Amino acid sequence: MYLRVPKFLNDQNLKLVDELIAGGQFTDGAATTGGPTKSVKKNLQIDLVQHPQRDQFLQMITTTANSNSMMRSATLPRRMTLPLLSKYATGMAYGWHIDNPIMTAMGSPVRTDIACTVFISDSSDYQGGELVVRTSSGDVRVKLDRGDAFIYPATSRHQVLEVTSGERLAVVFWIQSMVADASKREILRDLSIAYDRVLKDSPESEALQSIQRSQANLLRRWGQV
Repeated sequence: MYLRVPKFLNDQNLKLVDELIAGGQFTDGAATTGGPTKSVKKNLQIDLVQHPQRDQFLQMITTTANSNSMMRSATLPRRMTLPLLSKYATGMAYGWHIDNPIMTAMGSPVRTDIACTVFISDSSDYQGGELVVRTSSGDVRVKLDRGDAFIYPATSRHQVLEVTSGERLAVVFWIQSMVADASKREILRDLSIAYDRVLKDSPESEALQSIQRSQANLLRRWGQV
């Protein structure tokens, strides 16, 4: 599933991110990866492990992801990684790669089912720097407004194109879903959309109860908690 989540972070959330950036120190992003990916990763990242606002930042991202209905129904989050805050200055890029299947968050393993990029810079603040995700129907280029998020399967090959002017800031994190199979998550997402539409038009209908029952029973069958 490839999905834009408008205004994932509100103004108050973005203010916290701005404060975190102002109080943090960017280091070479290639230090956080290895193998062939290391040679194509040219960006900077803030080391959040020792950052004094780390816990506040993590709580904000976790709470927002779990409370955003669009994000929650699309990802069915079980665990999340510690978010990364990346910066691409002019001339920086991140070549084609696939994310690690297992990452560590606060000492616990997280299976990376879904990747999420939250755009912190406004799209007019820089040139280039598009996130490009390879899909079965072609490449998708993504460059969103400040606070918007984009989620996509972490199994996808993707890259960040070179920033030709300005500065691109983004928050990136990965989600382990309660439902590992992407096609099953898609079915549950479709049922969620159908539920919302029927709830709006016919809140007392038997159809609404049938959709709700199907959602619940499929999640019981497929979900891992």
